[in-house]
Amino acid sequence: MKRTAISLFVCVAIGGWASTVSAAGKKKKAPAAAVTTKTDSGQTDVAPASAPASSPSDNATPAPADSGDSGSSSGAGSESVEADSDKPERVDDAAATTSGGPPKTAATVAADASAAWKDILVVPRKPFLKDKRFEFAPFTGISVNNILIQHYTFGVDLNFFLTDVFSVGLQGEYFIKSLTEREQLVGLQYNRIPTLNRYIYGGALNFGYVPVYGKFALFNSKIISWEIFASAGFGITRTEIIARNPASATFGTNALTPNVALGGRIFLRDWITFNWSFRDYIIVDKFENANRPADQTAAQAKANATSALAHNVMFMVGVGLYLPTSFQYKQPR
Repeated sequence: MKRTAISLFVCVAIGGWASTVSAAGKKKKAPAAAVTTKTDSGQTDVAPASAPASSPSDNATPAPADSGDSGSSSGAGSESVEADSDKPERVDDAAATTSGGPPKTAATVAADASAAWKDILVVPRKPFLKDKRFEFAPFTGISVNNILIQHYTFGVDLNFFLTDVFSVGLQGEYFIKSLTEREQLVGLQYNRIPTLNRYIYGGALNFGYVPVYGKFALFNSKIISWEIFASAGFGITRTEIIARNPASATFGTNALTPNVALGGRIFLRDWITFNWSFRDYIIVDKFENANRPADQTAAQAKANATSALAHNVMFMVGVGLYLPTSFQYKQPR
């Protein structure tokens, strides 16, 4: 009984396999769709639309190309081939396509370019020109290098810019003295009175040069322009001695005063700047003689005065007002 069942199962399996192989063979050998081609003689040739590649042993002759006005028609189960002569050619621009993607239209390329430029911040050109303009610059300052006497100054600079970096100008200022607490302590602690001079006013002819110019972003929202300038000149400073004996006569001197400065400007508008500087006045001054008699006159005291070189270093701040108040860029042709 078992042998009969096994034999029956084997027969059924073989039969099923044979039917599957037969069906696959028929499907593979199914005829391809036919394409009808109309020739000049009026006859119609029927050929398979898709035929397997022929081997070198096959006697296959290609059909001649139809140079006339002929069309391709198809019946049931056939395909129609027609020249697409009315469709305009599309030229793919290499810059308008992406790697592996379809070509982009002109509108798409323009939109992409506009989006790309949004990430680029253009630094504007220099917003302030000083060439052939006058600067009227009031300032105030304080001396920083003398611990016994301080001077406050109020003055003005009048500069003319020959170019955007070179300038020539006049300076005038008035000084106010102030004795420090240290000056009083010297007399009390050491039983000595220091020899001091006070400055009254001064004037100078100065020459300026701008070696450095730059910009910085204020809170990442506004660009501020600035520059560093150097200045040097010479002038006169009116000085006067502070007599050690209050009853003694005093005398004054018009002291030759070279000066050097280093400072900067911050441009606020087209016609105004904020200025700061350190300026050293190198004063060739005369001081009261340490052995001066109490009854000596001012002329005698000046004749017997001691000459010395003094540095009066001032820190100054102020504003610069420019005339004319506007300017124009001159582009080279």
